[in-house]
Amino acid sequence: MSNLKKPIIGMTSSIVNHNHIPSVNLHQKFILSVKTAGGIPLIIPTGTDEMAEEWASICDGIILTNGEDVDPHSFNQDPDPNLEQTNEKRDKLEMALVKQAQQKKKPILGICRGNTILNVALGGTLIQDIPSRNPKAVNHNQKAARPEATHSIQIKEDSWLYKILHTSTFRVNSMHHQAIDQLGANLKEAALAPDGTVEAVEGISESPVMWGVKWHPEEMASEDPTMQLLFEAFIKECENVGH
Repeated sequence: MSNLKKPIIGMTSSIVNHNHIPSVNLHQKFILSVKTAGGIPLIIPTGTDEMAEEWASICDGIILTNGEDVDPHSFNQDPDPNLEQTNEKRDKLEMALVKQAQQKKKPILGICRGNTILNVALGGTLIQDIPSRNPKAVNHNQKAARPEATHSIQIKEDSWLYKILHTSTFRVNSMHHQAIDQLGANLKEAALAPDGTVEAVEGISESPVMWGVKWHPEEMASEDPTMQLLFEAFIKECENVGH
């Protein structure tokens, strides 16, 4: 692509009730992080498989964002008693986006829910509720302010994350109760929490990139510029996408 053209970054979204009206919702800090990194944000609503193909064609990269729990039906399981709100239509749209982005060789970044739906889209499974599975788990659903880091992660030294952060340990924020269980095809671990929870993944193939993190770098980036490096690295990958 021309150096004069900024990459278009498609970001998935949720549906929330605003003044009793169902509305498309995406946290503003995702948009700010993409803009700051040099990308053009494009908000993707829930849609059909055909729309997923068009969005994957239009966009130079896809960010799968935060939101509802992933519906266990999406990975052939029955619901855990602690399962929270789900949106099967969003699951289907995001899994179709992953498929289309792979076919069109577009970079993918999954954040929080996006990390888990990326894994499911590639045939993996999820832990539906971390405390139920592991009573000794660290707190993954913090009460602290959203940008505040609350637990450590161990970063694998051969990972994309280590190449960006240049450290094997880091502290991150945490606002989830689902996590990756069995890894999907062509994914490998990039970072773990002290309790063994998968905190980051990456594609086995380096091009096009598939990256996923379970924390919220867009929230941390507002106070910790180090986390903005993740978005800058992703946008750089998207700049290399040909048309």
